[in-house]
Amino acid sequence: MPITPSTAETVVSQILSEDVLTLADARAELRHITGKRPDKATMTRWIHRGVGGVRLEAVRIGGSHLLTSRQALTRFIAARTAKTIGPQPIRRTAKK
Repeated sequence: MPITPSTAETVVSQILSEDVLTLADARAELRHITGKRPDKATMTRWIHRGVGGVRLEAVRIGGSHLLTSRQALTRFIAARTAKTIGPQPIRRTAKK
């Protein structure tokens, strides 16, 4: 999906109205969950390229400061989990 000024504005408004985190703070949050802190390059890749079609929402402040939010991390993790799990197969019982 191409990013348009209106969708960018929506993302900025949403992120800034949530619990804003720097990338260092976001990495620390993930360490509490996973036991490991993702590398800064990994977080940047999640923002710019995404993983499996899912991107971590973030906003750029100034020239190089990227901010995300706790809620954006939750949405990213939930979307990745949904893609990993995929739709549950329908179980069919054998006809007797």
